[in-house]
Amino acid sequence: MSAVLERPRSPPAVAMMAVGALVFVMCGAARLTGYGAAPAPAPVVAQVSLHFNDMPNGTVDVVDVATGRVINVIAAGKGGFLRSTMRVMATEREVRHLGPAKPFTLLATADNRLQLIDTATGQVLELEAFGPSNEAVFEKILYAAGDEK
Repeated sequence: MSAVLERPRSPPAVAMMAVGALVFVMCGAARLTGYGAAPAPAPVVAQVSLHFNDMPNGTVDVVDVATGRVINVIAAGKGGFLRSTMRVMATEREVRHLGPAKPFTLLATADNRLQLIDTATGQVLELEAFGPSNEAVFEKILYAAGDEK
């Protein structure tokens, strides 16, 4: 007859404790090194609150809320990216039954990011995602507002 040799098994509790200890050590290391942590947002270097007004003649007036001045006029048939961006954001306001009273915030951060924020819906557009030429459209508006102050 042949003898069947069995491997000794470790008790399940011991294996579970070993896995738990490994997870504990890995989580502690991640916390100490900052692995997986979201980076702190960069400071804002320029900011303006804006209204975008569709005019009867087909132009879009960009108004600095703080001064009430028109800082840019988008001619009829021009400014496709700006027009489509604002139309999408206005549609979101309509869907949520929000009016045009609250302004949009356009801001630049120290890490050269440009954001358009709808203060009514909380929607944030990272404008660099649309390419440099489209981002430049809003950058021009941001710095035109700064020149007027």
